[in-house]
Amino acid sequence: MDSNFLQRTLTGFLFVTAVVACTLWSEFSFFFLLFVVNFLCLLEFYELVLPDKSWIEKYLGIIAGSIIYVMFSMIFSANLSIAWYYHLIPVFLTIFIIKLFEKSHNEFSTLAFQVLGLMYITLPIVMLTKMGFFNSFDYSAGLPMGFFLLLWTSDTGAYLAGRSFGKHKLFERVSPKKTWEGSFGGLILTLVIAYGISFLFDDVNTIDWLIIGALIVVFGTFGDLFESLLKRNLHIKDSGKILPGHGGVLDRFDGLFLAVPAVFFYLLFTN
Repeated sequence: MDSNFLQRTLTGFLFVTAVVACTLWSEFSFFFLLFVVNFLCLLEFYELVLPDKSWIEKYLGIIAGSIIYVMFSMIFSANLSIAWYYHLIPVFLTIFIIKLFEKSHNEFSTLAFQVLGLMYITLPIVMLTKMGFFNSFDYSAGLPMGFFLLLWTSDTGAYLAGRSFGKHKLFERVSPKKTWEGSFGGLILTLVIAYGISFLFDDVNTIDWLIIGALIVVFGTFGDLFESLLKRNLHIKDSGKILPGHGGVLDRFDGLFLAVPAVFFYLLFTN
């Protein structure tokens, strides 16, 4: 058997096991999981877009993103008042003021990438954290766990359908392997699993789960394409090498970063 296949299978199994265990175990293991994901994705992102910059230029965004995530997690878990959100102001003030002391002669492009990382990665992960506290002040794993399951189902269904029936390219300029047939296959399988999940997690009703599943397929695909566009612009294959056989953490969570805001927006206006 192909050693690369065994490597990918083992890595994938350990990855899924870690995500499921941390999400279901407790709110603190869930916080730890997303803190690590946020940190590693920011690290990979800034290493990619700021490869020749100094450590302070690369790690300023990582530090800011980590502080923002911890701050929001504390607010969600302790049900703190809205006044605590004002503590974000010093974080952003610091990012701007430090630019005065850099001597890269390219400070504003660096600042743009630092802020982009926070919007592209940290903000969606904060929204995903909030899903665990969506219906009450106590942690419930239903919405985040269901989200992960549907995201993985979408990827799996698209891969299997695309490999078996794929003929018409979805967005060949950015991702030559994605097909319309794969996307429809992912949608069908995701809707089936979403219906089953509605009996397992009652955080929202069956119709909501079906709509969430459809949103994950559509915007998860956009998230995949966006990261593919990023890598194509940078002329790289993978965002990193931390997951043997799978590339980087950013590669594994790329669909999440656009799917989470879409689902969160839907939940805000319907529940």
